[in-house]
Amino acid sequence: MLSNGLTVRVWLVVVLLLLATSCAPSGATVKIEPPASAVQVNDTFKAQVKVENVANLTAIELHLSFDPAVLEVIAVNDGGFLQADFSVQNTYDNTAGTIDYAVAQINHAPVNGSGALLEIVFRAKAGGASPVRFRGTQAAPAGILLADPNGKAIPVTLTDTSISVGQR
Repeated sequence: MLSNGLTVRVWLVVVLLLLATSCAPSGATVKIEPPASAVQVNDTFKAQVKVENVANLTAIELHLSFDPAVLEVIAVNDGGFLQADFSVQNTYDNTAGTIDYAVAQINHAPVNGSGALLEIVFRAKAGGASPVRFRGTQAAPAGILLADPNGKAIPVTLTDTSISVGQR
């Protein structure tokens, strides 16, 4: 018999494997929104990963990349759209320039509509431009997986961004 935590992890792995096999079109989009104002070296600022027009969302897994010579991550915070009951992964690597995030909503009804999936707090390290992109992995070839309560993939269109950092 598996412990409750292990059972949830096994369930999430099964869900994510099922997600990797779906590619039907949908109206859902996920985009990375950079800060609204100009960013200068040493500024701390927030960028959000937002979903629009999603239906029946209960789990997400996403992987991002950024230029670690230009930006560094200070924190990765829940965006509040999904009421995450279970966090599988919330890590970042400022040497590799990667962010990995996966959560599931188990004890709440699926969410519909639009909202922030997560918020990334960055610090601008140097002048230049850093693309912030969805980064494919073996489990998530497009860089993101969205799941409904039955473990079926929610098809999604992705939009990357770039963050420009000016010198003071």
